Amino acid sequence: MASVSFHHGTRVFESAETPMLVRMARTAVLGLIGTAPDADAASFPLNKPVQILRVQDAKGLGDAGTLKAAIDSIYDQVGCPIIVVRVEEGETAAATWAKIIGDQTAFIGVHAFRRAASDGLYKPKMLLAPGFTQTSAADGIASVNVTVGGSGYDADTTKVKITGTGTGAEAEAIITEGAITGIIVRKAGFGYTGTATVVITGKTGASGATATANIGSVMNPVVAELMVVAEKLKAIAYVDGPDTTDQAAVQYRGLINSARVFICDPKVLKFDTELEANVPVPSSPIFAARQARMDLEQGYWWAGSNVDAAGIAGVNRPIEYGDQSNYLNENRINTIVNIDNTGFRLWGVWTCAADLLWQFVSVRRTADAINEAMEKSYLVFSDKPFSRANLKFMVEGGRAFLRQMETEGAILPGHDVWLLDTNTDNDMAQGIIKLGIKFEPPAPMVDIRITAHRNIASYTLLLNKVAQEISSGAAG
Repeated sequence: MASVSFHHGTRVFESAETPMLVRMARTAVLGLIGTAPDADAASFPLNKPVQILRVQDAKGLGDAGTLKAAIDSIYDQVGCPIIVVRVEEGETAAATWAKIIGDQTAFIGVHAFRRAASDGLYKPKMLLAPGFTQTSAADGIASVNVTVGGSGYDADTTKVKITGTGTGAEAEAIITEGAITGIIVRKAGFGYTGTATVVITGKTGASGATATANIGSVMNPVVAELMVVAEKLKAIAYVDGPDTTDQAAVQYRGLINSARVFICDPKVLKFDTELEANVPVPSSPIFAARQARMDLEQGYWWAGSNVDAAGIAGVNRPIEYGDQSNYLNENRINTIVNIDNTGFRLWGVWTCAADLLWQFVSVRRTADAINEAMEKSYLVFSDKPFSRANLKFMVEGGRAFLRQMETEGAILPGHDVWLLDTNTDNDMAQGIIKLGIKFEPPAPMVDIRITAHRNIASYTLLLNKVAQEISSGAAG
């Protein structure tokens, strides 16, 4: 108890050593970016996140562009918060890509999603850019070859810059004993033609390194940037595949390795009241919205697959359940099927992760939700003194939360929170405390195998039954 001035009587002091309560953040929040050239600029300013809680809130977007159609597809499936970011429509596809990609430091384009929480809005957990992710750039920086390694370079000061007609390419040097032995392309960019120049700079005395850039087909630049934002927000980017052929979808997927990207292919058909005809529209808003509905009705640990898709008249490219859908799913393409004429249903639970531990979208999202909840809850202990009570509350609070998650079905048995054996006197004297946490999200059952057996002993059972009926006089 803190020292106090003289007092004759009783007083009550509230202890600062209190149990930890863990609160889950809302997971059914969509982040939607796109164009709406006729929008009310006051209600939907450019590059600023705006929260839509009811479909009526989207009225000011106007009919043109991509945002209104996407919101219509979302609200066909579920009513949930949508964080909308409106960008200016460019004169070319590449110019619009540049607007959507935006700038990290200015929090514009897709990076506007990162400021939603600080603006007092919900934090988007499923990101969408329908209409801008289905094609790959054929003019990005596919690779960089080191021609001369040079000497005197180090990781802290060496910079690699790619210049030319295009935009957005970023690269990083691999350095071994002062020489540049390789260059990794972090972002491929787009719009490069002719010759792209690689400029390598380093500390004083570093010199001699040269490299050449190769222009070719690369990942869609909007998808590449969505991956960056999704990692920062611990979100999933729902992107649209090319919707041309199965092979094209698989090639599209082959450029992506991320547990935070979920590919949707093909497009769906929706009736356009102005054209008075069915028109193809991106299916990513439907996949994301159906997952949001699953979050609300069952829990974020349920995958939004093998469920109906409302508001669609069909699919732009029919997918046959069986060999064709298996080919797409095996290559991590999530699709839409109609099994035995029972209506269209979403079919796929796959991220683009090469690591099989993170191949299921529900596993990735469950781990994100629990990790974020734990991280925020432990903030209450930041700057509090070491004490038996505080350390016990940290461990017991985490364990209680995981028990609750197991009861609800979000994780499997076998979870724990504990103080790591690697805690040392020196660490703790510097205010460092290390905890371990383990839990396992339930994987979806995607491969249910049934083995059927013949049982010829049934003939003996049949004869015995007939004999009993004859002896009892029941046969006739």
